[in-house]
Amino acid sequence: MLDRDLLTHMLAGRAAIVCVGNEWRGDEGVGHLIAGLLKPSERLSVVDCGETPENYLGVIASLKPEAVIVISAVGFGAAPGDIRVLKRREVGEFELSTLAPRLLIFTDYIEAQTGAATFFVGIQPVTLEFGSPLGPAVAEAGRTLARAINEAMGGEGPRR
Repeated sequence: MLDRDLLTHMLAGRAAIVCVGNEWRGDEGVGHLIAGLLKPSERLSVVDCGETPENYLGVIASLKPEAVIVISAVGFGAAPGDIRVLKRREVGEFELSTLAPRLLIFTDYIEAQTGAATFFVGIQPVTLEFGSPLGPAVAEAGRTLARAINEAMGGEGPRR
């Protein structure tokens, strides 16, 4: 379940939303969906990294965010589409394909370069099988999360 108060707290300053995942691997494409639904503004930057967040380190650091929120499909044993803010130590414990170690190094670098707080938001997938479509429960969770982020950031903003 999405904790909107926690989300609002995480988005209190300048934030960068970093969407991670491969849109060709079923529910892992939820990050791409969310990136397309978010409304960037002076306080909100959106970076759709696909499977290679490390390729965007310079871009994200140049944004000088106060918070970086990494969003991805993460298998944490809940019902399909459940949304959960993960603690840093949990990232390596859950099913996140091969991205978990890279994401920890990625966030270490971002924190060192910008001083930004980093957070992980996971959405429970059904399948990460290559060639599978994004499932309805996960797609709805992605739309719910995008709406909540847009509302927390004031709703309107130009698309960059």
